[in-house]
Amino acid sequence: MPYSDPGHQASSHGLDLQESATDHPCIELKKILSGGTFYYSVDFDLTNRLQDRLSEGSAFDIDSLDEDFLWNAYMIDPLIRFRSRLSKDEKYILDTSRMLTSAIRGFVITVTISAAASPLQNLNSNYPSTLTLLSRLSCRRAGTRFNSRGVDDDGYVANFVESETVLWHPSGLCFSYAQVRGSVPIFWEQATGLLPNQQKIQITRSPEATQPAFDKHFERLELTYGTVHILNLMSATRVGEVDLTARYQHHIQHSPRNRAIGSQGSFEHRLIQTQFDFHAETKGPSGYEAASMVRRLIQERADSFAYFLCDTINETKDNSGHFEKPRGNQPAVILQQQGVFRVNCLDCLDRTNLVQTILSQMAIELFLGQRSERATTDFWMRHSSIWADNGDVGTNIPSWGLI
Repeated sequence: MPYSDPGHQASSHGLDLQESATDHPCIELKKILSGGTFYYSVDFDLTNRLQDRLSEGSAFDIDSLDEDFLWNAYMIDPLIRFRSRLSKDEKYILDTSRMLTSAIRGFVITVTISAAASPLQNLNSNYPSTLTLLSRLSCRRAGTRFNSRGVDDDGYVANFVESETVLWHPSGLCFSYAQVRGSVPIFWEQATGLLPNQQKIQITRSPEATQPAFDKHFERLELTYGTVHILNLMSATRVGEVDLTARYQHHIQHSPRNRAIGSQGSFEHRLIQTQFDFHAETKGPSGYEAASMVRRLIQERADSFAYFLCDTINETKDNSGHFEKPRGNQPAVILQQQGVFRVNCLDCLDRTNLVQTILSQMAIELFLGQRSERATTDFWMRHSSIWADNGDVGTNIPSWGLI
């Protein structure tokens, strides 16, 4: 649930020095937490996508929280260390007390899809489905726009966001699809400026000094998501963006994920980049609708990545009265997502967000098509709406940074 402060009201009067001196020391923290971009849970793991949560066998496991997205990791660290010294029974008591809270920053929204508008009409149900979008902002290398760009020596990039689309049906069937975005993973800076597209871009390290951090970044992504496909939306003509793209391609070519194998010297390409000049493709009369042309460039890879799908197993008994399946409603994994698209542009959230909307739609279409189902116009309008809200919120989070 989002953190908010309903009792906080903005004063119409300026604070004098005496009033400022008596402010609560946590007032600034309170303002940040009340901004509507933090979400917390005491009984549900918000830090991991559905595919990873089910692999742990629990909806909420303190030991499996992803610290890359756990914004209160430092605050709860003493409790976590205290918990590590407890017995199994004592851990259970502490966990059920709900003292330990996981907090993320980003955007979460769930909309209700009526039974009539549900794209899963073959599953008879009079109950509504839900469509959820959950974007998790990494707490690594967070910072404001222009002040946080590129990668660090540990392979963490600025403004890294994992977005997950979840479609749940009351029958227990649940679809999930994850994708990521992040700053171009090389060492670079961008000076502040008053005019759009006039901020000077400077690459600050040589290729040799950059490659180790670049490789760490994609090694981490591969371990988490499987195969990574880079979708670069930067301009092929704008000064600065051209230089970043050229360096990006250089490091991709020198990545250990693209290497010769076997005596024949054939190449294994586990890291592929697709260049899609968003501005050039959408400057015509069709406008942003032309962005859908990216589909033909990535359709084959999107199909191979698939999506995550699970279903609820209801308990049943055989003739002797014994349970044939686990007691209770247990999620059974049907299909796992095998790879991820990593989308980036330079500094315009609209580019990345719009293309990620298309990727999410492609994944849902693949899922429905394999079930001989089709979504209604109303469903796609709701899907587009929540992704538009995701983009709007991103512009208001300083550490999201308009990547």
